[in-house]
Amino acid sequence: MRDRLRTIVIALVATAATVAAPLAAHGSVAPPKVVIIVGPTGSYTANYRSQGDDIAAAASADGANVVKVYSPNATWSKVRAAVAGAKIIVYLGHGNGYPNPYGSTFYPDRTDGWGLNRTTTHGDSDDWSTTMVYCGEKALLGTLTSSDGSAQWSYCGGSTNTDGIAPAAGFVMVYSNACYAPGANEPQNPDATATVALKHVSYYSRPVLAGLGASGYFATDHGAATLVSAILSNPDTSYGNLYLDNLPNGDPIDYPHYLLSGTRAWLTHTSDYTYAFAGNPGRTLNGGTAPYDSPPSASSLPSVTSFAPAPGATGVGMTPSVRVTFSEPVSNVSSSTVVLWDAVTWKVVPASVALDSTATVATLRPRSPLQPKHRYALRVSSWIVDADNNQLTYASMLFTTTLTQTYSPTRSLTFVAGSYTGYKFSSTGAILATRSYTLARASGAPTSKRSGITGRSGGWYYITAGVWAGYWMKEGSGITLQ
Repeated sequence: MRDRLRTIVIALVATAATVAAPLAAHGSVAPPKVVIIVGPTGSYTANYRSQGDDIAAAASADGANVVKVYSPNATWSKVRAAVAGAKIIVYLGHGNGYPNPYGSTFYPDRTDGWGLNRTTTHGDSDDWSTTMVYCGEKALLGTLTSSDGSAQWSYCGGSTNTDGIAPAAGFVMVYSNACYAPGANEPQNPDATATVALKHVSYYSRPVLAGLGASGYFATDHGAATLVSAILSNPDTSYGNLYLDNLPNGDPIDYPHYLLSGTRAWLTHTSDYTYAFAGNPGRTLNGGTAPYDSPPSASSLPSVTSFAPAPGATGVGMTPSVRVTFSEPVSNVSSSTVVLWDAVTWKVVPASVALDSTATVATLRPRSPLQPKHRYALRVSSWIVDADNNQLTYASMLFTTTLTQTYSPTRSLTFVAGSYTGYKFSSTGAILATRSYTLARASGAPTSKRSGITGRSGGWYYITAGVWAGYWMKEGSGITLQ
């Protein structure tokens, strides 16, 4: 299991949010309780504690009663006690959401919750198998059983107290820099598709909205101090308008919640999906409702309806024509908006992109053969628009090329003048024979296949006639496949 942490804090873009006077405690009205949790994140924990302090300072200035529970003291028992009666809970740390790349099974005991310290004796170590524990939605809801994960049962309260958390009625949950929570994938993986991002936000928000009675769910990778201050300072402003007032950049899109009928999910794609809201956009912190401006609905926007090859495909040819089909005619399609990436090095693969006569199908063709048995990511930008200038819903997908591609009939290789060496290999990649030759002028040779060779980098062509007949030739700048 990989760490689930938004490791790069994206610079917060200043917004023109309307900020009212700080909340004041009048008479017997207690100030709102804000609890800030910082889970163990290894070397990033100090940065997260600093962010927590910034949120605490802003919330205190707005009249809140702030409680901080920071690693290495952020154990389940301490966090559970701290969040009792909280009006706003802010969590900074590792996120563990669903769906994810590690399996198709949903584990509610460890997903959609908080990564916490198992004990107070391991510092900020975030080894999920020994020092950190993911206390998932079942821990928050108090529904863990002894048949759940042993770490969850032992360190998320199950074996000693099966009660969940008890924040204030209508509390607000804010996740800051936790993978999956705003929709994003982990940073080492390609951007989430709109569908996957919606599922991430929906799964993460469901336990707090439906199970714990939260009035709103916010998740951001852009720092939470300004957002929390805006919520506190504008208790009668709708969550929808507070979300829009604190928009870092990008264009939000409104979706129906994937899991909760009648609930909305607002997602914003910047670099991946990094800012989200879920709940009723008309709710307010004071428990009322207020007007709000709604972003465009996903159903009104152009979208990608299919990819070829299909997302996740394996054994894809190394000279593919990658097709993207759109839901309606679009424009702004180019090699800058439909981009193929090497998903290992994260470098752009040079390619041509053409839109067909119906303006609904784009075809990308790499300028050179792709690497054998290699993973690639196709990203389709939201800068593509329809006839009404509505922006496309961002989409992406992954595919993996085949190890060997056979050419029948054979294809031609052209060589510029120069010296070349052909190789024969064993099944383990050991060199059995070589043949070197210098071409005084440009020449050519037929090839029947292109393949990876065990223990060798790059692609190799099998030559069927001429001086290198029966030998493999490594691709290079002087060799061109026709």
